[in-house]
Amino acid sequence: MNIMNVLFIGDISGGLGRKMIKETLPSLRKSKQIDFVIANCENAAHGRGVTRAILTELQAYGIDFFTAGDHIWDQKEFLNDLYDNSLPIVRFYNYEGGDSVPGKPYSIIEFDNQKIIVATFSGMSFMKYTPQNPFWAADRFFGELNKQKLNKNNSMILIDFHGESTAEKLSFAEYVKDKASAVVGTHTHVGTIDSEIKGDLAYVTDVGMVGPLDSSLWVEFESAIHNFKYPFRKPFAMKEEGRKVFNSVLIEFNPLPQKIERIDKIY
Repeated sequence: MNIMNVLFIGDISGGLGRKMIKETLPSLRKSKQIDFVIANCENAAHGRGVTRAILTELQAYGIDFFTAGDHIWDQKEFLNDLYDNSLPIVRFYNYEGGDSVPGKPYSIIEFDNQKIIVATFSGMSFMKYTPQNPFWAADRFFGELNKQKLNKNNSMILIDFHGESTAEKLSFAEYVKDKASAVVGTHTHVGTIDSEIKGDLAYVTDVGMVGPLDSSLWVEFESAIHNFKYPFRKPFAMKEEGRKVFNSVLIEFNPLPQKIERIDKIY
């Protein structure tokens, strides 16, 4: 197995996020000699979900594969699209309902004579939708891989852990550290400074986001502050202008992870 550089991009949020990908990713791929790019896209359609057209747009900018999150269902027409297993996206592995839920629970990607296995798990703590326990689900996931004789010595196994709780993310990483190649956190839109190699696991609690910097995650401060102050809520308004942030981590595999570094840009 050759050295491979894999970039994971934090939650892409709205039009500003997609614009930031377009402005940043092509030159970054070249300068950092990036082989494969994965991004969380659950907020790419005006902050709520994604569409097939937006996936195609983001692929044109250089993203190879996508992970989802709890907002992946917000664009209703995308439910039918998720039945298309050729789409380069995975939904949560640990949904109730198993195969009856549209979308792939994980994907085995053949790339440059190597295997990249991508899965995304939802946390339990503080999440509006309570999924199956991710720790028990991880046992099933790695059991499925073992039946196919796939492990971190012959494949790059990358898990996007989508959750609110830092403690849950840290504990999950500890639980799977001997089986997964990388665990990268998403969902909070706030990048953390703890990227490191833990034994043979690349880890960061949260990658962050790509989108409007001067906002509450991606929401205009006016509507966000109103909803914190008052019991009568306003619809969240998407921030559509101003400074943009690009958060990501770059992981070097050979075949085990050798290095993880944050790549953050503000325009």
